[in-house]
Amino acid sequence: MVKRITLPRVSRFLVFTLLISALAHAETVRLAVVVGNNAGVGNLPPLRYAETDAGKFARVLLELGDVTPERLQLLQGKTARELEGALTRLRAQADAAKASPENRVVVLFYFSGHSDGEGLELGNDVLPFTRLKSILAGIGDVRVVVVDACRSGAGFREKGGKQAEPFVIKLTDTLQSTGDAFIASSAENEAALESAEVLGSIFTHHFVSGLRGVADLSGDKQVTLGEAYRYAYDQTVARTTLMPVGAQHPTYDYKLSGQGELVMSTLQRATAQLVLPQGFERAVVSDVLRDQVIAEVPTPATREVALPAGQYGLRVYKQGQSFGGRIAIAEGGRREVKWDELSPISSAVNVAAKGAMVASQVVDQSTWSDERFLAVQAGVVPSIANIGVQLAGRVSFDPRLGHGLSIALVGAHASRGTVSESGLEARVGWRFAWRFGPVWLGAGAEVGPGVIWQQAGLTSLATVAGVLAPRVGARFFLGGPVVLTIDGEAAIVLYGATGGVGVAFRPSGTAGLGFKF
Repeated sequence: MVKRITLPRVSRFLVFTLLISALAHAETVRLAVVVGNNAGVGNLPPLRYAETDAGKFARVLLELGDVTPERLQLLQGKTARELEGALTRLRAQADAAKASPENRVVVLFYFSGHSDGEGLELGNDVLPFTRLKSILAGIGDVRVVVVDACRSGAGFREKGGKQAEPFVIKLTDTLQSTGDAFIASSAENEAALESAEVLGSIFTHHFVSGLRGVADLSGDKQVTLGEAYRYAYDQTVARTTLMPVGAQHPTYDYKLSGQGELVMSTLQRATAQLVLPQGFERAVVSDVLRDQVIAEVPTPATREVALPAGQYGLRVYKQGQSFGGRIAIAEGGRREVKWDELSPISSAVNVAAKGAMVASQVVDQSTWSDERFLAVQAGVVPSIANIGVQLAGRVSFDPRLGHGLSIALVGAHASRGTVSESGLEARVGWRFAWRFGPVWLGAGAEVGPGVIWQQAGLTSLATVAGVLAPRVGARFFLGGPVVLTIDGEAAIVLYGATGGVGVAFRPSGTAGLGFKF
């Protein structure tokens, strides 16, 4: 006969109390390494948006993904050695968190860049997929790896293995869950595509948009890994089906134990909400300060996007027409956009394979035409008195970055021996502007009055002048508000001279830095 042993009621109460206490102190620690590298091995042309994509992914993890700044490592343009160092620090962080056995550690790894299907390309370095998997093996409890690169689907397929059925990704947030999930932006024989319209990779663009609430079809204010992947898959395939290089099909593989799903973003963490206007058919949201497209809503299934407070450019499509405007959202605010706040705009789309050389097309100006621009430049200009080249300085202000007005103050000075010449011009002009991804091109003309001072020994002369200056220019958006500027002009100057009016042809060039705001 087996004797049944029962614990005294007090002992059972103590066990129950200890169990509740352990669970109360348990923590899900999320660690992330986010990598972007525009450069690839050999003669591959550099990517345009891989490093920007990494920044967008890191940002959404910090804002909505329960990843704290000290637990996120962002590597942009780094080497394979630096990446391995980051992964070593990742393991140390995970081991420290597991010093409390009740803690659960979720590891997130993201890469955007070149790949040949065998490894991650970081400049002239390659980190093989097999090496990456061996380094990540055993770090934490659950590991989620997302790779946005050409042929990335080949990197995580086990020999003889079978890929899982679509959309069945389920990871649990319970303490018992363990395993790996690998997500690739393209199949093993496919290119991954970038778009100049969204200033980023198509897959990452839609994955991040999904994490900002667009993939929350259940309406529970949480976006799971399965929801984010399915949304990004559907949108990537839909957007690339008719592309000349062929459709792009994201893939995944996983080895997991446990039930439930891993929550990737919690929308209640957002400090502000953007609510799109009723009846829209598609919307694209851009961060004005960073000059980044950060979310897209392709259907009116949801009208809300989780964002931090800030200034945003909004492009909305309805009945074949697009509308744009600039929207400010306050901290803790819920900003609902009305149609009368938006103006009609024109648009065009440019999509290219990662690393491909594709002819540029004009990109919709709605994300930047309302921004103001201030530039400070220096250059050279020929003198009127034939004493050589003058050093020139220019300060200019554009009320908007698109087609429109320009205002400038231009000064120049040169001296040789006892002869010197100085000039100052106040100008106003008009120019047309086009944007090709991160590059802005402009052409127009400026006119205005000026004053020229000339001195030879003890004799000085000041004369009024007028200038007509056809101009061309280029601006290169470096990220955030900073812009590199290069301009050239072929100015014609009319000035007072002994016995009448003098005419001088003064071609010149200037370069410098600008700031959009």
